[in-house]
Amino acid sequence: MWRPRVWAQEKGLAEHIFAKEALDQNQQIKTLRCHDGTHQCKFFSPEGNACTIYAYRPLECRLYPFVLMKQEGGTVLAVHLSCPHIQGTGGSSEFEKYAGYLKEFFAQQDVRQLLRENAALIDDYAEYSNELKVLFPVIF
Repeated sequence: MWRPRVWAQEKGLAEHIFAKEALDQNQQIKTLRCHDGTHQCKFFSPEGNACTIYAYRPLECRLYPFVLMKQEGGTVLAVHLSCPHIQGTGGSSEFEKYAGYLKEFFAQQDVRQLLRENAALIDDYAEYSNELKVLFPVIF
C-alpha cells in the first residue's frame, strides 16, 4: 500500500504532525484500519472527506497522483493510473500541460538539490508497476 513519506525539510513545516506520532520508522505516514478492513491515511477525515493537514501535507501528497520512484538505477516521475481523476483526465490537454509543468519543476536547481539530499526517501514501487505509468526521468 502506497503511503507518503515525509522528508527531513518538511518536519519543520509540520511539527504538529510529528507530535501525534504519525510516522513509522520509514518516515511514512501511518494509516488507520477501517471497520471494513481497508486502511486510510491518519489525517483523512471521512466526515469532511478532506485532509486535516492539507496546508501542511508532505511533498508526496502534493504531487499525488504523480509519484517519484526509483527505476533501473535512476528516478522517474510516474502517474498512478488507479486515481479516479487520472482515469477521467489522463491524456487530456490539461493532463499534458500539468505533466509539462512538473517536468520544468523537477529541472529547477533547488528542487534537484532537495532530491539529492533526500534520495534515500524515493521508493521503488515496482510491486505497483501495473498501476503506474512512467512519464519521464527526473535527473538530479
